[in-house]
Parts: sequence; C-alpha cells; structure tokens
Amino acid sequence: MTRRDKGKAHRAWRKADLDRIAELAGKVPAREIRRELRLSKNQLDNARRVINANGGHVSLRCYRHRLELCPSCGCRRATLGKDGICEPCRRQQQLEAIEARIAELLPQLTLEERRIYERTECGRESRADPMPQAPDTSGMSRYAADKAAEAHDEAMERWLCRYLYRRVKAAQKRKERIEKKVPKS
Repeated sequence: MTRRDKGKAHRAWRKADLDRIAELAGKVPAREIRRELRLSKNQLDNARRVINANGGHVSLRCYRHRLELCPSCGCRRATLGKDGICEPCRRQQQLEAIEARIAELLPQLTLEERRIYERTECGRESRADPMPQAPDTSGMSRYAADKAAEAHDEAMERWLCRYLYRRVKAAQKRKERIEKKVPKS
C-alpha cells in the first residue's frame, strides 16, 4: 500500500520489516541492512524514525570492535603478542611454569623446611586492585553499550595483567628462596 505525495511513493511498513530492522540496527552496518532488505538510505532512515516514534530506541550506528579474540582463552583482547596469544594467557603460562618448578623443588627440601614453607604459604596473597565493575548499559543505545562493554573488556585485561604480574613476581621469589634451600647435588 503506497500513497503519492509530491510525486514520491511512500512505503507502508510491515511489522516484520520493522522488527527485522530493529533487530539488526546497531549490530550490522546500515549498508548491510539496506542490502538485505533491499532498501534505500532514505527508506531505512524513515523506518528508523517510524520505530522510534512508536516507542522503540533504534540507532543505525554500528560499533566496530577493535579487540581481537585470543585463540588461547577465547576472550576479546587489545594486546596479542608475537606468539598470537594475549598478555594474560602468556602471564598465566609463565606462572604455571614457575609453579611446576616449585613443585619439583619442594620434595628436595628437608621435612622441617617443607613444613615451615607450607605454614607460611597460606598468607602469600597480597592486596590486589579492585576489579573493574561492568558498566550499566540499560538505557544505552546498542552502539554506546558496545563501546562501554569494549572499554570494560580493556580495563579487565589491564587489571588481569597487573594481577598476574604480581603473582608471577611472587612465584619467582618463592622459587628463588626454595632454590637457595635445596641442597646442591
């Protein structure tokens, strides 16, 4: 059903078309929405206005994520190293290697030294920075919510790097202290 106004045909929007536009808006670039639904730029903008006039909150802005997926942990990360994995995964591997070495060294200590070591180990955690809180995205457009979520992911990555760095340094120090106590063979 169309009507004529100043020589241009106006499109009567079906609910299914408006629902599909609302579903894709913000997730998919406007160009892709227009291609899928075979709409012109003006038609898509008109549909957005109709949706928003009927109480919807649709923006055609689409946030392009800058973060890449780490193949090791599957998280979105800002820093992937030369080896292709993120900094937190690299630090975690480093920590696991140090703790494996500590596990090899512990049986070489005398029984009394091991007991002392195990008693003092319970208090080895230091105070960490507070974890960044996830942003409240209610009431935000999809673009703003995606941007805020990405900023939170970056903040979490920085926090995790600092946390793991402290744990690696502490484990290295423990390993060095144990190596000094292990009798030379």
